[in-house]
Amino acid sequence: MNGPTPSDDTVWHPTYGPALPTLNWVPAPRYLLRRARVLHHLAGISPCRVVDIGCGPAALLAELAAKGFDAVGVDRAQPALDLAARFATSDSPMRLQAELDPDWRGSFDLALSFEVIEHLEEDVQAMAEWREYLKPGGRLILSTPAHPSRWNAADVWAGHMRRYTRKGLTEAVTSAGFAIEKIECYGFPLANVMEVWRARAYGKALEKAAKSDKSAHDLTDESGSDRSVESRFWKLFASLPMTTAMRLANQIQRPFLQTDLGNGYLVLARKV
Repeated sequence: MNGPTPSDDTVWHPTYGPALPTLNWVPAPRYLLRRARVLHHLAGISPCRVVDIGCGPAALLAELAAKGFDAVGVDRAQPALDLAARFATSDSPMRLQAELDPDWRGSFDLALSFEVIEHLEEDVQAMAEWREYLKPGGRLILSTPAHPSRWNAADVWAGHMRRYTRKGLTEAVTSAGFAIEKIECYGFPLANVMEVWRARAYGKALEKAAKSDKSAHDLTDESGSDRSVESRFWKLFASLPMTTAMRLANQIQRPFLQTDLGNGYLVLARKV
């Protein structure tokens, strides 16, 4: 797939989508496993008005904008919005800002929120607020880390407050006023293997962060836009052999989506 005309820093990979390797943001394997599932579910949805809440660098949103979606990205972290602006081209226009505008209530067909609710103390309250921005019957697609038993240094580094069980996530989403249409547990087996590596890598990152007195708020803001660890391996990861392996991993996860073997949940829900 050909992407929009990139900025000087942007790489539009034919399999992975947009990346900013010189600015330390590239699509990590777990992101790509999730992206594959999201794009699968969106394949049958005509371009519509979409908001990505906690969009980070908004790489997936940029892909949707390139497909004709009316795309809005919201993130409180300015570094993330700065990266997202690199993906916003004339061929992939996105509106980007720090907060939801109250005037947008009831105007979106689709809300996306990936790896956000685990950062929020009041997760149900936040999702109930997002619901107000959807049209009647509007859709919500969100993801979050699975299994509290797998808590590790990467969760601490990212500023997570929790990981979810299937039951706990179901209760939270329905309590916010949504009817769940599907829950998938994605990522197995590649994301599980990568999680062990990430835990070690971010354990070292935490040691450095402790010396710099970074707060949990700072870590949360950096978690969506800092892929410096993964960026070191971008040339290898973007090569044909690794691209082929990633495509295979996307297929291998499919038989296990209805199990709890993966390390992340993807929820498709509808406003009721």
